[in-house]
Amino acid sequence: MHCFSMDVEGFCGGMAESISVPAETMAGPGELSEIQQNVAETLEFLDTWGVKGTFFVLGRVADLLPDMVRMIAQEGHEIASHSFEHLRLYNMSHEQIHDTLTRSRKVLEDVSGTHVKGFRAPDFSINDQTLHILDMIQEAGYRYDSSLYPIQGHDVYGVRDTEPWIYRLPNGLVEYPLSTVEVAGWRIPALGGGYFRLYPLTVTRRILRRIERGGHSAMFYIHPYELGTICPLVSNLSWPRRLRHYVNRGKTKKRFCKLFVDHQFGRVEDVLQSRGFL
Repeated sequence: MHCFSMDVEGFCGGMAESISVPAETMAGPGELSEIQQNVAETLEFLDTWGVKGTFFVLGRVADLLPDMVRMIAQEGHEIASHSFEHLRLYNMSHEQIHDTLTRSRKVLEDVSGTHVKGFRAPDFSINDQTLHILDMIQEAGYRYDSSLYPIQGHDVYGVRDTEPWIYRLPNGLVEYPLSTVEVAGWRIPALGGGYFRLYPLTVTRRILRRIERGGHSAMFYIHPYELGTICPLVSNLSWPRRLRHYVNRGKTKKRFCKLFVDHQFGRVEDVLQSRGFL
């Protein structure tokens, strides 16, 4: 079984620390409508295929859209934390990190009525210099984390020497890293977001088969605007960011349809339980 996961955030809100985006596109009715519509379409799509997934939800979004979060949980999907605001943890103080970990978990549990076991940092913002944050995640009551990208060379995220597959940390926290593939001695990102849209489907299939041959479970991650129909057009994006964020959005569902036929997908907690980690 592989994991289907979604980071529940707005298109512009998710880029707030990377580029200058119009203030009116964030934390307003337009962003909330975008998230709500795209998540509703995602739930309908997953229900068609009988797939359950894990939704890493921002605490701020849960505060503003509690009915949506309850619906996700009621349909059998797992609710996990994506922090409170979409802000990179390695830019925060110890007190701010503690607050966002505990505050987001509390609001998500209160709204969903479920026990929140998992956490994923915005922009996968735990790096080689801030691995102590994993202890803070464990101390905040989480049982697993999915923030580490076992790569190097990316300008925002990456932990070069971390294990590429599920493992338990000395503090007891389980780490479910983002999926990678090794090419010529280098690990490169494989199965999430823009990588899933930009790589040809044949490449994705080969990567997935290689992961399965190794006896591992892949971690797919996606965003609401990559599966739903609403994606704001931001005029001041550079051409690399336009490529990264807009290309092949219309193919995402079709690609997942083909993968759902041949492979089994589930929630993070399903995968971890099947492998004896929870």
